[in-house]
Amino acid sequence: MGKRERSYFERVQHLRTGRVGDHERPHKPAMLLAIADLITVGKTAGNRIAYSPELLEIFRRYFDEVRTADDQPNAHLPYWHLRGDRFFHHAPVHGQEAAYAAVSSVKGSGELGRLVQYAYLDDELFALLHDEDGRRQFRNAIIDRYFPSHRDEILAIAEDEQEIGIYEKAMEACIDNDRQRLPRVREGARDTAFGRTVRKAYDYRCAACGIRVVLDDIYIVDAAHLIPFAESHDDDPRNGIALCKNHHWSMDRALIAPGDDLLWRVSRMLDDRIEGQRELLDLRNRSVLVPANQRYHPRQDALRWRQERLRK
Repeated sequence: MGKRERSYFERVQHLRTGRVGDHERPHKPAMLLAIADLITVGKTAGNRIAYSPELLEIFRRYFDEVRTADDQPNAHLPYWHLRGDRFFHHAPVHGQEAAYAAVSSVKGSGELGRLVQYAYLDDELFALLHDEDGRRQFRNAIIDRYFPSHRDEILAIAEDEQEIGIYEKAMEACIDNDRQRLPRVREGARDTAFGRTVRKAYDYRCAACGIRVVLDDIYIVDAAHLIPFAESHDDDPRNGIALCKNHHWSMDRALIAPGDDLLWRVSRMLDDRIEGQRELLDLRNRSVLVPANQRYHPRQDALRWRQERLRK
């Protein structure tokens, strides 16, 4: 490890953080911890760090661990202002270069998205974070400087995120090899990995009504198993579907079901004369909104399992 690479351990200990009295805002170091986790499990597209729900979900885990009551989880601020620390850079949206250069701060994720395609690190730092020992020293440098009293909790989150990442990769392998055996992980890590994979595949959109709300780390769809995990122990992403709360509840109670022809089935128990039931009845024979990437389309056997159990 060269002198330039080692200098990053010092540089992350001198971030330009905001202050309120003696309190340093935790946003930038929490964001860097989240970015390191994504790189650890290979979830960045090369040296491209998207302002994605997954990044923001991990950021929020660290942030909530170290925040004070006055700290607000404004993830767009560290993603923007880390550029001032001169190892974190932005690729402006094509055609918005002048607007990007003219802005000193952004008011929210909407403005950020209009100006920035993605962020990237110095090549040396990106390579450093691909090295296990380098990541460990980088993480420790952040903890030692900003969060020494939360060391155990932060290391536990990092370990959990690595376990989640390993399980996500194994689930992806299930798509290419039906005999792929999934590793044993803790239930929380398994649930998180399945949820992230399925929601992302469906672009955070309900496969029934099409509702899509993504506000930083807030989204309103669940990742639902078609064949319940308790019965199948099957976390193949093709055994999953993204549904809003109402349609998840309705499917689990066999009032609606996605058919093996990718059309919605609706139970005959519902009555269109009763307000509140019409919305479910309107789904009948409407298409299931499937992922753009066909490899994530639901499996036929899983669809038939739901279809056969629809209330008559």
